[in-house]
Amino acid sequence: MNRAILNQLDVEAEKVVAKYDQKKAATLTLLHMAQDKVGYVTPEIEAWVSKWTEVPVVHVHEVVTFYSMYHKKPAGKTHIRFCTGTSCALGGYEKILSHLKKKLNIQNGEVTKDGKFSLEEAECLCACECAPMMQVGDKYHMDLTEKKVDQILDAHK
Repeated sequence: MNRAILNQLDVEAEKVVAKYDQKKAATLTLLHMAQDKVGYVTPEIEAWVSKWTEVPVVHVHEVVTFYSMYHKKPAGKTHIRFCTGTSCALGGYEKILSHLKKKLNIQNGEVTKDGKFSLEEAECLCACECAPMMQVGDKYHMDLTEKKVDQILDAHK
């Protein structure tokens, strides 16, 4: 990883860790911070978080692999998480997800050739009352139709 990025992260990490009574409590925050800078969590980032939190690197890795919010490989500039839970299934997500995949020309876990979009199917995004839905970046888009998906993608080009 770029030394300048690590130096910048070190400055920010010092402030973050100081907010917690126990350093290990900063694990999630540091992972988010590093992922925001790099785009995904590398083994080097896991080791960096381990150093700052004094948690064994294997435990940091377990956190990274447990939570779907951490990317283990490069994601697109705009990351899309598409809900495939029961409510979304009942709401007919299959047709909409198929449309999205065709429009982006990618499958689950892939990134578009231009690096603009990545797609991740998620078991549940906890917005069952508004199914079918997807998360684009940090924003939820609910009651999806093919037309809404097109509008959302156009807004992120």
